[in-house]
Amino acid sequence: MSRISKILNATTIVTKMISYNLKIIFANKFIWFLSGALAFYVGLSLIYVFTEDISRVEDLFGIFIFCGLLLIFYPTAFGIQNDQDARTIEILFGIPNYRYKVWLVRMALIYIITFVILMVFVFLSSFLIIKMPVLSVTYHVLYPVFFLGVMSFMVSTLLRNGNGTAVAMIIFNLFFLILADPLDKSKWNIFLNPFNLPNDVTESAWSIIVRENRIIMLVATIVFLLAGLYNLQKREKFI
Repeated sequence: MSRISKILNATTIVTKMISYNLKIIFANKFIWFLSGALAFYVGLSLIYVFTEDISRVEDLFGIFIFCGLLLIFYPTAFGIQNDQDARTIEILFGIPNYRYKVWLVRMALIYIITFVILMVFVFLSSFLIIKMPVLSVTYHVLYPVFFLGVMSFMVSTLLRNGNGTAVAMIIFNLFFLILADPLDKSKWNIFLNPFNLPNDVTESAWSIIVRENRIIMLVATIVFLLAGLYNLQKREKFI
């Protein structure tokens, strides 16, 4: 077999694997969640444009976060239940290092898709509403989106039920939103807006707060991911 044939075969296998995983992840409902995120983005953007004086990037930061959460919520909360409903969970547990070969790949696919779609939203806002650094805004939006997405994945490995995970994550999100105002200038604020510089904080101090916040969220995201993957090794809990 020639080298070109091997490359083509490998490409075909990878493409089919990605396609299969996407079908399981989104359970053929991706178009609805994409439509929901798009409608949410367009709706809130129009509300902001017609009711507010949009002159700063921070005015749109929250919209991008909620769009990202809408995109990432279903695949992370219902991923394991979709495997159970599709009767593929036992087959997956038979794959050596299933947690890394299957779910790490799935998480990567989920986040790549979310990143691309969010970048499109930010680009559209930069072009149609107010000029903004597209890559920088998308980068900062991904921190709370990835944090809550991986947290949702970890909770799903504990509850093993999509609806239960959804309820738990709604409660967690409400809790984080309640704390957002008291922790407005704190590095512990999950929804910290790096573009909203407080009047009583210097730029250098704010930069340190933002950097520490990102480090904390990155470490927590990694811990949640490892905890979720560890929970998946307990096969008897899922079958």
